[in-house]
Amino acid sequence: MEPDVIASGTGHAASAGRREELRLNLADVRDRIAAAAGAAGRPVGELTLVAVSKTWPAADVVILDALGVTHFAENRDQEARPKVVDVTKSLFDAEVSLVWPPGRADAGRVGRQDAEASPVSVPCWHFVGRLQRNKAASVARWADWVQSVDRAPVVTALARAAAVNGRQLAVCLQVSLDPAGSGTGRGGALPADIPALGDLVAGSGGLVLAGVMGVAPRDAPARPAFARLREVSDVLRQGHPDASAISAGMSGDLEDAVAEGATHLRIGTALFGQRRGVP
Repeated sequence: MEPDVIASGTGHAASAGRREELRLNLADVRDRIAAAAGAAGRPVGELTLVAVSKTWPAADVVILDALGVTHFAENRDQEARPKVVDVTKSLFDAEVSLVWPPGRADAGRVGRQDAEASPVSVPCWHFVGRLQRNKAASVARWADWVQSVDRAPVVTALARAAAVNGRQLAVCLQVSLDPAGSGTGRGGALPADIPALGDLVAGSGGLVLAGVMGVAPRDAPARPAFARLREVSDVLRQGHPDASAISAGMSGDLEDAVAEGATHLRIGTALFGQRRGVP
């Protein structure tokens, strides 16, 4: 019989009920992704699920990791740093620090510096929040992907931090999909500025230009916005053919994102439940 409480290794305990809840939620999300891929005539293997774990404990990440989720996203550096450490301690049962891991910009999972001697690997971490220059050095120590780059000074700061930490970071350029003058403040470069920003990233040591990211506007249909994002991606790839990632779609609009070519789906609520209050 399964125990009522399951040790997480993160300083907390996950209940059997929570593990089952996450398992069922993940199964539902995977079914939705598979159905969306089928409707779009796309192989489901083209799609990467990124579990947005912001406001949720490290124990939940450990559970989903055990269920096969390999990518997780955070939007606040001050929450992410200790969570990454907690998750890594749990998976390796060892002390770690944020001078590690060395980072890898591919779409797989990254391991410790002694990964060749250990079969264990840690999740691939994405930063998806609005990035300020003064946070770039900290984010560069734990994130493998930074999906929210929208300004030249941020590129410069990230490249400097990657060099200092001996890391290689995958970068997505965040594209503003909001109507002009909407004043949402969610960030994103104008589509016309993306090619030059892409050139800057591609020419910066320690950074790999992965593609584009966008958030559908509030109170408007998502699919036309994702179609615009796909057009921006097409233009970017004329100069950078390998920048093929399109990060789009969340719990409420993943089907529209898949239909318009998304490769990375940022799913939070459908996996974890309604978001907790930000501490």
